[in-house]
Amino acid sequence: MKVGEVIVESLNREDVEYYFTVFAEHTLGLSISIEKAGRPKSINAAYEPGVGFMSISYSRVSGKVGVDILTGGPGVLGAVNPIAMAYVEGDPLVVIATTPPRNIAYKNCLHAFPNEYDQLGVFKTITKRQFKVSSASHVPNMISKAFNTALSGRPGPVYVEMPADIFDENLDEFKYLKLPIPRTTPSDTVVSEVLKAIQNSETPVILAGRGVTISGAESELLAVAELFDVPICTTVMGKGVIPPTHPLYGGVAAGNLGDSVAEELLSNADLVLALGVRFSQMGTGRYSMKIGGSLIHVNISSDEFGRVFKPTLAIEADVREFLSKLLLVARAECVKKVSRNTGERLSRLWTSARALEAAEQVPSGELIESWEVVKLLREVLDEDTIFTCDVGAHRIETFTMPIYKPRTYVITTSYVSMGMGVPSAIGAQLARRDVRVVGLVGDGGFLMTGLEVATGVRYNLPVIIFVFNDSAYRVLRIYEKVSYGSELTYKLPSVNYSELAKSLGAYGIRIERRDELKEGVDKALSLAKDRPVVVDVLVNPNSIPLPMRRLYKARYISEISKR
Repeated sequence: MKVGEVIVESLNREDVEYYFTVFAEHTLGLSISIEKAGRPKSINAAYEPGVGFMSISYSRVSGKVGVDILTGGPGVLGAVNPIAMAYVEGDPLVVIATTPPRNIAYKNCLHAFPNEYDQLGVFKTITKRQFKVSSASHVPNMISKAFNTALSGRPGPVYVEMPADIFDENLDEFKYLKLPIPRTTPSDTVVSEVLKAIQNSETPVILAGRGVTISGAESELLAVAELFDVPICTTVMGKGVIPPTHPLYGGVAAGNLGDSVAEELLSNADLVLALGVRFSQMGTGRYSMKIGGSLIHVNISSDEFGRVFKPTLAIEADVREFLSKLLLVARAECVKKVSRNTGERLSRLWTSARALEAAEQVPSGELIESWEVVKLLREVLDEDTIFTCDVGAHRIETFTMPIYKPRTYVITTSYVSMGMGVPSAIGAQLARRDVRVVGLVGDGGFLMTGLEVATGVRYNLPVIIFVFNDSAYRVLRIYEKVSYGSELTYKLPSVNYSELAKSLGAYGIRIERRDELKEGVDKALSLAKDRPVVVDVLVNPNSIPLPMRRLYKARYISEISKR
C-alpha cells in the first residue's frame, strides 16, 4: 500500500469530505492518489490564502476539521495568514505540507529552504503542534495525532510536514487508531460555588461567546438561563447561540459597537458569567465594554483569563461540560426555577432601543448606506442563511444584525484579517449545500481574494457576494481621522466588480442608486442556482457604520474631530 493511499484511507477514517489545495508538483503523488480514490474531494483554489480561509469557514459551519494539502515553500507559506488566524481564533485545521524530495532537497531545488527545519520553524508559533514525518511507518499515527490535537482542548491548526517522495513509498501494514477527544470537566466544588453565586445574585447576566458553539452547548446554555431567569448577551462571534426572538435574549455585547441593551445589562450586572469568551479589542468595542460586579470566566484555555477583565473566579473547562455539571448540581440540590421578571425588563429595554434605532436608520442623501444593504438582506433572507463577512465597514454594520442559528455567521473579531470574505463564502457553501450563503465583502477585501469567485464557478457553488464598493478603506479612513486628523491613506481604485465577475464566469449585478437596491437583491437571489453571483453595490464613502456612531459620536467622517 503506497503512502499516498495510506493518507487517503487515514483521511477517510477521520470522515474528511473535502480537502483544500492548489495543485502543485510536489503534492502530485498524494493528489493523484486522492483523486483516484474519489474521496475526500479536492477543492483546487486560485491562491493559497484562499485555501486557508475556505478551510476555516468550512470548519466553522460544518463543525469538522478543515484539511489543507499544500506544496512547501511558496505554497504553504502563502497560507500562513489564515493558518495564523485559525491559531488565534481557535479553528481546527490539519495542514499537510511537503518538503522537496530527499534526493534533491539540498541541491537548490524548487520550493526548498537552505536548511532542513527552516520551513517547519515558521509554523512553531502559529500552530498547536508540528509533526515532521521521516518514515512511511509513522504516517498513520501522526495523522491520527494531528486530528486529535486539532480538536482537543482549545481547537487550532496542526502542521504535518513530509517529503514529496514519500507518497510513492510502500507501507507493508496499515493500522489506524482514531483517538478520542477529551473534554475538560470542572470540579463539583467550583460548580457549586458558581451555583451559589447565581442564586445570591440580583442582576446576573450570561455573556456567551463562540466557545458555546465550539463545544455544542447551546441547549445547555438555554436550560441554565431559563432555570435562573437570566438574560443572555452574546459576543459578536457568539451570535446564533440564542435566537434574538427568545425572551431572554439580551443583544450583542460589544461595548459601544454592540446593542445598547447588552451594554445596559452588563454595566448594571452584579454578576457576569462569561462562557467561552476571549474579550478581544474589536469584540469589546475597542475596550469600551463595561462589566459591573463580579466576573466568572469559563474558558477551555486558561491563557484567556485576565487579559482584559480580571475574573473573580476563573474556570478552565469545556463550556458544555461546565453547564451540564451546573444543571446536574442544581437538580441534585433541588433548585427550583427562579423568576426575576427578566422577560418584562428586557421587553422594555428593547422597545426603547428599537425606537432609537429606527430614528437612526433614516437614509439621507442619494448614496446608498451600508446599513441599508445589511438591513434589506436580513429582511428578505430566511433564518438558515449563512453570512460570511470580510473585514471593513460593512462587517461592523453586521455586528448587531440578528442571527438566528449557530454556525450561520462567519466573522473575525480577534485576528481581523482582510481577504476572508469570498473564500469563506465558498467554504461555507461546501459545508452546507442545502442553504443560502451570502458573502459580505468590502472592495478592499475583494481586491485581495476576489478571484476565488472563479473557484466558486468551477465547483458550481451558488454563493452570492455583495461588494460594498466605496473605493476606500473606510474604517481605516475613520481611524486616521480620529487619531491624526488627516485623510491620506484610504483611497482605492474605482473598479466595476460586476464586470470583473462576469469575466470570471459568474453573474454580475451593479447597483448604483437606492431605487435599484431591492430589485438588484431580488435578481441576485433568482440567479444564484448553479454559480456565484457578485453584486457590486456603490455605497456612501463618507458614512460611519451605525454601531460606530455611538463610539465616535458622529454620523459622517467629515464630522469627526481628532482626539
